Amino acid sequence: MSNHEVFEPAFEVIQKIEEAGGEAYIVGGAVRDYLSGIPVNDIDIATSETPERIQEIFEKVIPVGIEHGTVIVRHRSVSYEVTTYRVEEGYEDYRHPDEVTFVRDITLDLARRDFTINAIAMSRNGNLIDPYHGHDAIRKERIEAVGQPAERFQEDPLRMMRAVRFASQLSFHIEKKTEEALNRLSHLLQYISIERIAVETEKIFRGSDYALGLHLLHTTGLKNHLPILKDLDIHRNVPNSPLVGWHEIIAFYVLQFPQLSAENFMKSWKLSKDTKKKTIQLLYAYKQYEIEKNVTAWLVYQLDEELFPSFSRLFSALHQEDVNLDKTLMEMKERLPIVDKRELTFQAKDLLQLFSDLPKGSWISEWMDTIEHHVVTGEMENDYEKIKEWVREWNPPARN
Repeated sequence: MSNHEVFEPAFEVIQKIEEAGGEAYIVGGAVRDYLSGIPVNDIDIATSETPERIQEIFEKVIPVGIEHGTVIVRHRSVSYEVTTYRVEEGYEDYRHPDEVTFVRDITLDLARRDFTINAIAMSRNGNLIDPYHGHDAIRKERIEAVGQPAERFQEDPLRMMRAVRFASQLSFHIEKKTEEALNRLSHLLQYISIERIAVETEKIFRGSDYALGLHLLHTTGLKNHLPILKDLDIHRNVPNSPLVGWHEIIAFYVLQFPQLSAENFMKSWKLSKDTKKKTIQLLYAYKQYEIEKNVTAWLVYQLDEELFPSFSRLFSALHQEDVNLDKTLMEMKERLPIVDKRELTFQAKDLLQLFSDLPKGSWISEWMDTIEHHVVTGEMENDYEKIKEWVREWNPPARN
């Protein structure tokens, strides 16, 4: 507990609340990650003060969820989610509490949280409020529900997926009673929207101990409620490296199982158009690799640079060898004669001018695609006169 530099700006927010007569603590994942020795990302703050009072104390406040006691405080160009201590009752929809009551006791607020590792509060002096021994659970690498596990999972069944996700991310084991409740209540996952399940599933695949996560999905029965994945032996067919993003997950399985399609994944999991675009690119690139048995200039040209790490991870996931292709892909891209078809010195207008007697048709795009491919692969120099001469010597399809 000697170094709290990562929390210093947040401590300033807390100090300001205290100076105004309230109390506040850093809570949740930030405290858990700090105590676990892993990088801290978003920092959340719980306070005794109401959202209205927080708006009076700070100049820059965004009212994102006042009805649930939450606002965003901007401090030193960083956003902090500040939430009033609260207790919750009733979860008819298996997600949202039917009744939220603001309280002024941090221990009551911690009691509503899912796991003991997430039920720790830190004061601006670095002292811990830890009524459920979450710090001890972190030391013993244990995931344990706060209070009665069955109650926590019935309040929000997604917490079962979160338990597996934390096991995957932290390499922690799930405490016996918590795992028993998870096994018994896994069927409740059917009441959770697929969009929420998709977020947790993706995080399981990217965890440092993703193999443990996939094993737990199988042994707990949670896998039975995951579209498409429920029919696969995901606990046996384990990637050789973590997969980051649904486009990598889908490509990994589609490439191994011919009966699967990216389109079905998209529909079943209600994934975004951006994910679909990335998946199609990845699949095309890898199939090009399978044909050529190598990373080619055309493969690199067709693959968006942002997907280079994804291609590298997919390759490692499918093969026993851990090969980092990022550097190879970037070096090849730097050597490409063009990185976009607009850089071709010979364009469609030039083709039309050369064959002005021909009607417009699909032959134009077909020829331009051929020219583009020849230039990218180095079969032809990106020189206007040389391309023009090559085109003259090759009769267009419309003339055949």
